[in-house]
Amino acid sequence: MRRLAWIWGLCALLHGGLSTEVCTGTDMKRLCPFSLENHYQTLRSLYRGCQVIQGNLEVTYLPEGADVSFLQDVVEVQGYVLIADNLLSLLPLQALRIIRGTQLYQERYALAVLSNSQPGGAAGLRELRMRSLTEILKGGVIMEDNTQLCFHKTLKWTDILSQANGLRRDVVLQDGSRQCTPCSPVCGSLPSGAAGACWGEGADNCQILTSSICDSGCLRCKGKHSTHCCHEQCAAGCTGPKNSDCLACRHFNHSGMCELHCPPLSIYNPEIFESVPNKDGRYSFGASCVRTCPYNYLATEVGSCTLVCPQNSQEVTTGGVQKCEKCNKPCSKVCYGLGMDFLKAARAVNASIIHHFQGCTKIFGNLAFLSESFQRNPANDSLNLTAESLEVFRSLEEITGYFYVDAWPAELSDLGVFENLRVIRGRVLYNGAYSVVLHNLSIASLGLRSLTEISSGLALIQANPNLCFLGSVPWPRIFRNRRQTDLLTANRAPAACERDAQVCFRLCAGGECWGPGPSQCVRCDGFLRGHDCVESCNVLDGEQREHVNGTACVTCHPQCLPQNGTETCSGPDADQCVACAHHKDGAACVERCPSGVKGDYFVPIWKYPDKGGVCQFCPVNCSHS
Repeated sequence: MRRLAWIWGLCALLHGGLSTEVCTGTDMKRLCPFSLENHYQTLRSLYRGCQVIQGNLEVTYLPEGADVSFLQDVVEVQGYVLIADNLLSLLPLQALRIIRGTQLYQERYALAVLSNSQPGGAAGLRELRMRSLTEILKGGVIMEDNTQLCFHKTLKWTDILSQANGLRRDVVLQDGSRQCTPCSPVCGSLPSGAAGACWGEGADNCQILTSSICDSGCLRCKGKHSTHCCHEQCAAGCTGPKNSDCLACRHFNHSGMCELHCPPLSIYNPEIFESVPNKDGRYSFGASCVRTCPYNYLATEVGSCTLVCPQNSQEVTTGGVQKCEKCNKPCSKVCYGLGMDFLKAARAVNASIIHHFQGCTKIFGNLAFLSESFQRNPANDSLNLTAESLEVFRSLEEITGYFYVDAWPAELSDLGVFENLRVIRGRVLYNGAYSVVLHNLSIASLGLRSLTEISSGLALIQANPNLCFLGSVPWPRIFRNRRQTDLLTANRAPAACERDAQVCFRLCAGGECWGPGPSQCVRCDGFLRGHDCVESCNVLDGEQREHVNGTACVTCHPQCLPQNGTETCSGPDADQCVACAHHKDGAACVERCPSGVKGDYFVPIWKYPDKGGVCQFCPVNCSHS
C-alpha cells in the first residue's frame, strides 16, 4: 500500500497534478565552509521543499542531530549527489528517484558518500535509505570511510546504473566497521542465496529492481513479465507501457509525456515553403519542456534556456523577455568579467586588468576582490590596486555573475564606488550558492544605494567587525525568489552601531538605508534632491529654486527668474519658467538673444531684445554687427 501511494505521488508530479519545485543546487565539493552555522542555513534555504535540483546535491559538514528534513522532497538531481564529512546517522532521501549525472564528482562519480563518521567514535551515517533510487544515467558510485554505514554492499548497483552509462563499472564500496544486521526477509534473496538487497533495516527499505528483472530487450520494466516493459523514453521505471506512464523521463518531460526532444520553436509549412512559428513550441530547461524560460534565464534561438549566451550571440531584452540573439555581423563589444572570454582564468580583479572595466555599465561575468588584488606582485613588479583605481566602477550598473569581496582598501569605509550598481543577476554563483559574498572587511557600511535587485543566489555577509546598517537593508524586496536569503553573522552588533550613532538618516522611510547620511536612504519620508533626502523643496525660497515632481525636487533652469511667494518654474527646462532672468526667445528663457546663430536651414538668425526683454527679429535692412 505504501509503494502504491508513492507511485501515485510521483505520477501526479510528472503529469502536473502537483507543482514541481525546482532549485539550483551547489558546487562546493568538500570545501570547508566559512561558518558551520551559515553553511547549514545555506543548505536549508536552497533545498527546502525542492523536488528537482538543477545542479548538484551536496550535503556536507552537518553535525549529529541536525534537522535535515528539508531534503525529504528531493526526487531528481541533474548533477551529482555528494554526502561527505557529516556525523548524521540518517538522511531523509527516500524520495530521490533519479540522478542524471550531467556533472560528476571528480569527473567520475554520480553518487559519492565519503567520510561520514566520527574518528574513533560511534557517530556517523548508518543507512542510506534511498529506497526510491532506481536510475543513475551517467557516472559511477563511490563510498569510502563510512565506518558506521551498513547495507550499501547488499545493493544490486548494476540495476540502478543505466545500461548506457559508460561509467557503470566504476563502483567503489568500502566496508564499514559496524556489525550489520541482514536485510528484512521480505526483501527476497540474491541468486547466490545471500540475503536480499536493501537500503536499510525494515521491510520499507527493500531495493526496487527495474532493470535486471526485465524481459530481454527492456531497458526498464515494472515487473518480470514480457508485457511489463516500460517505454524506451522512460527512466527509473514505470507504471505502464506508454511514454506517459514513466516515473522519470530519460530525456525530456513534455506535459507529462516523455519525449526524445522538446517541440521545436518553428516548423516547416509545405504550403508556403517556409518555416513558421510553432504555437506548441517549447524551450528545453533541464529535463523539462517549458513554454517560457524561468526568470533570469536566457531564451536561445535553438530552443533552450541558458545562463550564458552561446558564441556569436548577444544578450537582448525584447518585450521584457531576456534572450540570446545571433549576431548578423561581429557582436558588439561588451565588458567581460572574471570567468568569461579572455578573463576566464582570472581569479580576481587586479591592476593589470582593471582598465578593461573603464566606462562599463554592464559586466558579463563575475567580480572578485581578494588580498592579491591589493598586493604588489614581486615576480613582475606589477602595481597593486588602489582606492583611486577602483573609481572605474562608478559607471557600473549590472553584473551578470556574482560579486565577491574579501579584501578592500582600509581608507574606504564603504563600497561606494559601486553606488550606481542596480542589479546583480547571479547567473553564475560563487560555490553554486552565493551571488554576494562580503567577508573580513573593515568597511562600516555597504554604500550600495542604487542596488534594487539580486536576481538569484544567497547573500553571505560575515566577519566584518565594523559593518553596520545590515538590518536596515530591505533584503526581501531585493531578492527575486523565495529561496534567496541573507546570511549575516559576526558583523558589528546592532547595539554597538546604535551607540555610535551609526543609524539611518532621520528622513529615511521605514528606517531603511545603505549607510549614514541623507544620500543612503532606500526611500525618503520627505523629498529627494539628487541622491539626498530633504524635508522640503526650494519652491518659494532658497538660492536654487525648484519644482516638485512627485517626491523629487527638480531644479529650475538657470535662466528662470526667482519669484517671491509663488513658484519659479513648472519643470527643469528653459520654456517652463514663470519669468525670465534675462530675455525670452519664443517660449524659452535665454541669457542673450541669438545674433548670427545659424538656424534650421543654416541661415544666420539676428535678434535684439525689446523693452520687455523679448527677442525680436532685426529688420532686414539692418547691418549686422
